[in-house]
Amino acid sequence: MTTSPALPPLTTDHSRPVVAFFDADETLVAMKTPFSLLRHRMKREGDVTGAAYERLVEPLRRLASMGVTPVEVVSKFYELYAGVPWDDVVAEAREWYAHLRERGAPFIEPTVARLRRHQEAGHHTVVISGSWPATLHPITDDLGVDLVLCTEPELDADRRMTGAIRHAMFGPAKADAVREALAKFGADPADCYAYGDDPGDLTMLSMVGHPTVVGENPRMTAHAAEHGWPVIPATLMAGTRRQPV
Repeated sequence: MTTSPALPPLTTDHSRPVVAFFDADETLVAMKTPFSLLRHRMKREGDVTGAAYERLVEPLRRLASMGVTPVEVVSKFYELYAGVPWDDVVAEAREWYAHLRERGAPFIEPTVARLRRHQEAGHHTVVISGSWPATLHPITDDLGVDLVLCTEPELDADRRMTGAIRHAMFGPAKADAVREALAKFGADPADCYAYGDDPGDLTMLSMVGHPTVVGENPRMTAHAAEHGWPVIPATLMAGTRRQPV
């Protein structure tokens, strides 16, 4: 069995800006946050058993299992919200996260611990995620993250969701987001760190000097072994459990 390299020590040279990049879903938290919010929304509307949620989500699961791109799956998800006021979604997300926090939010302990160490070292922390602002901002505000770059929904003139995506944070867009953050903070990518769990994060990880894989995705762990990257387990905080899609 191959042993993963140790995590690199954190840079403490305050004369040089350092950025630590994190994916969110399945990297900082053990769930797909938009789906968790949808489940919460439908339960509030009377779907106590979750049967209606399953009817909506099962076609999306099938799409994902067929190997379609994440953008295609997310586009179908956004269609479920066509006509919904965005401000209502944001308010529901705050309520969702408050309830989750009361029960025990499923944070991934090693990654959150690493985030805290970066913050203690004075590094800038950035979340780059294919998820949406409604569910990300309650989490990143709670964690004290400096900047969030993510998928943005299209809104009409009345701030209702159209069911379309205005900006998708997948693939090349993640590379653009890394460059944007590096420019904003004036950081050298060789000094920076990144953490991700999914093959969609490989571009982000490859752009910094200190990449780390989170969890056991076979493609990710194989890539890490080939390139000498460390891997950390996706261990949940004690007393919490993963939120299913």
